[in-house]
Amino acid sequence: MLDQITHLFRLQAIVEEGSLRRAAERLNLTQPALSRSLAQLEAHFGRPLLERHARGVRPTLFGERVLSESLRMMRHWEVAEQELMSDRAIGKAYLRIGAGPMWRPAILPELLVDMQRRFPKIVFELRNSRYATSLTDLLEGRLDVLFTGVTIDDPQDFRLVALALTKVINNVMAREDHPIFAARDAAGAVPPERLLDYPWLVHSELPIYQATTQHGLFERLGREPDIRLSCESLHSTLSILQRSDCLCLLPDAAVLATSSPRIVPVPVNLNYRHARTGVIYREELSDWAPVRQLIALCKERFHFENPPETGPSDQQ
Repeated sequence: MLDQITHLFRLQAIVEEGSLRRAAERLNLTQPALSRSLAQLEAHFGRPLLERHARGVRPTLFGERVLSESLRMMRHWEVAEQELMSDRAIGKAYLRIGAGPMWRPAILPELLVDMQRRFPKIVFELRNSRYATSLTDLLEGRLDVLFTGVTIDDPQDFRLVALALTKVINNVMAREDHPIFAARDAAGAVPPERLLDYPWLVHSELPIYQATTQHGLFERLGREPDIRLSCESLHSTLSILQRSDCLCLLPDAAVLATSSPRIVPVPVNLNYRHARTGVIYREELSDWAPVRQLIALCKERFHFENPPETGPSDQQ
């Protein structure tokens, strides 16, 4: 088994370098030795792992699957090694956490401060998750835990555990002294058509906000909003909202920390649907103490005795 792991790590180097020659130089091996490793792997699996092209080599479809599994195993071995050697002064272990825009400013900072006190030898790396690659990053060990909308493309994937923690409510947001609030009727609601009187800002980190902003208003009012700005950074999005008459569709939790002026929901009914959000992690990390504690803190934070139903939703 250890021989196969060595061969898998060598396969990773070949794919990353794009050629056997460059991989051999990187690993300080001879090219024939690297070729023998590749041949043994292909004989073991009974299928080709690489194909040649004009500029070198690239993985076959099956080779991509093998490489994905080897990356996951490498990260699992790193975690196991950190646990086995935790009583030695060999530096700190790492927990790689990916998070969507709702989680980063409003929820995770408090949890991570608590986690750092409990696990002073762990470095908690908080990363912006990317909509298109977050689940692949999780499966291949570039992330260990992912806070996002609870969605798994392949629900049969036994390697992942998904836990829905709460529901996110998306609302039209504006600064608290925005002129649109002067249009409230006797019941305190803003007529939906007044949303077309102002420029719109799209928080573009997640594609769903662009589509929901355009189609939601068109379905209700027969016209698309006047989108003037598109901003990937949530921090910049909130800063622009505080300084302009722009409107923006955002989850409630994303604006909790704003002040002077605050960003608040506009009281208008557009029937935007709620989205479930929670945590996804690799099943093999379930028994690692930092992951267990982080999940426990999340359950406590969201009063998990009555969890929401699980199922696919938009990433948050």
